[in-house]
Amino acid sequence: MKAKAYSYIRMSTDLQLRGDSLRRQREASQKYAEDNNLELVEEMSLEDIGVSAFQGRNISQGALGRFLSKAQAGEIEPGSFLIVESLDRLTRQSPRDATSAFLQILQAGINIVTLMDGHLYEAGKGDFAELIYSVVVMSRAHDESQTKSLRVSAAWSNKRRNARSKILTAMVPSWLSLSPDRSGFLVDPDRASVVRRIFEEADQGKGSFQIARLLNQTAVPGFTAGKSWHESYVTRILTNRAVIGEFQPHRYVNGKRVPDGDPVPDYFPVVISREQFERVQVGRRVRKNRGSGRKGTANTNLFSQVAKCGYCEGSIYLIDKGAKPKGGLYLRCDNSRRGTKCQSSSWPLAHFEKAFLTFVKELDVQAIIDEPARLENARTAKARISILEDELRGQELLRTRAFELLALEGTDLAFVHDRLASHAEKIASIKNEVAKLKREIAVPVERKTVATEDMLQLISNVIPSDQKMNDARVRIADWIRTNVRELLLFSDGIDEKQDQRLQDKRRQFSVLFESGLFRLVECIGPDPANFNFSILADGEEWTEETMA
Repeated sequence: MKAKAYSYIRMSTDLQLRGDSLRRQREASQKYAEDNNLELVEEMSLEDIGVSAFQGRNISQGALGRFLSKAQAGEIEPGSFLIVESLDRLTRQSPRDATSAFLQILQAGINIVTLMDGHLYEAGKGDFAELIYSVVVMSRAHDESQTKSLRVSAAWSNKRRNARSKILTAMVPSWLSLSPDRSGFLVDPDRASVVRRIFEEADQGKGSFQIARLLNQTAVPGFTAGKSWHESYVTRILTNRAVIGEFQPHRYVNGKRVPDGDPVPDYFPVVISREQFERVQVGRRVRKNRGSGRKGTANTNLFSQVAKCGYCEGSIYLIDKGAKPKGGLYLRCDNSRRGTKCQSSSWPLAHFEKAFLTFVKELDVQAIIDEPARLENARTAKARISILEDELRGQELLRTRAFELLALEGTDLAFVHDRLASHAEKIASIKNEVAKLKREIAVPVERKTVATEDMLQLISNVIPSDQKMNDARVRIADWIRTNVRELLLFSDGIDEKQDQRLQDKRRQFSVLFESGLFRLVECIGPDPANFNFSILADGEEWTEETMA
């Protein structure tokens, strides 16, 4: 019976696959097996393509490691042959680790053949000269890999240091191109205009899915080969700090691309202002924390992922009961709908929506519809807070490093004390500005005094069929997600046990704002404009309000 042979092929990158290396190694293994009366086992693929041997990943995670485990477990017949092009295909680790791996294969009863020099390392033979020879070969391979790694690392470190004055890489964002002389970047005006539109839509409260759908509906050409827009690609643009000119160098660690060093500012041409970029990030964080999800074209539910049941704190969902007069859209506690933990009834969506927009005067509906720019001040302030908090973290880090210098011998104490004082002054200044901005945001934006009839007419105009009104609904939903910390619905009044069947059912809802203000409203009967009371609380002070 022929002894079995296994061909092992490792390539650190797939570049060699574009040539003839893979075919050549396979044919060389086949020829060696035929010339030496061996049975080449082809059903077991021993190939580590794109796996580095410098860190030993082909042994710890790759096909070679699995082969060695099988050999040590007796699943590979002792006396079998492992055919490799050269010893550096097995490992490029340090001499000690390389020798250990080499001996483990031999001790498992597997002979090793190197095609480059036709050398056979036989299992079970303790030939000292061969062992020394193998160590020398593998040590040289390790030194070559280490030298190459250090050279590449040093070259990229030098490039990163000069990134402000020299182009680091030809890979650029999709709205830019490298100038012919490679001295700078050119902005594609059409694509830059699309990027600005994406940020404008996101700034108004739209999510990535809505923006992608809008771009496809308006036939805006995509930046990718498919020429259409996808949610994931819009998200990549919205989170790419290259739009504000930053470049983040990367390097590969264990096959993964990870950031390497600090971002380089003012590297790319700026197409989006820092303030707008940070505003969008604030909005995205709110939608992620509060939930957003894909909205229908009508943005039907303004309170999605925000409203909770006042009785059991269950999630409130939109229920479609079919066509009117008996059907319609309702807000319903999910626990009640499923018959668990709660027995609250439904609240007609139109009724609650009008009641909310009527009595929650912190939300200026007219400004959102007619003058959305008036409401950008709060978002701009939040973006400024985000920028300042980044600066604050940087100053606090520098202060910590300055403190650490005090423990070192020979440190100029006067210099360190000056640095500490400078950092302390900057930290105090940033904290004061952040506190001021937060106080400004905490002041509610009250709507203009509008007669009840006019207000109800204004609210009734916020209908899904009109694109302008649809945009207004997006902004209203975004305002609610951003400013409302808790929204509780009591669809049967505070005490759900009483008057549930009465015609003048009293429904209540409460709103806790991020600023700490609290509002409680009780509506009476089918008309959302009829109310028993509307109370605003600030700390321990309560104010009962009425409509104009």
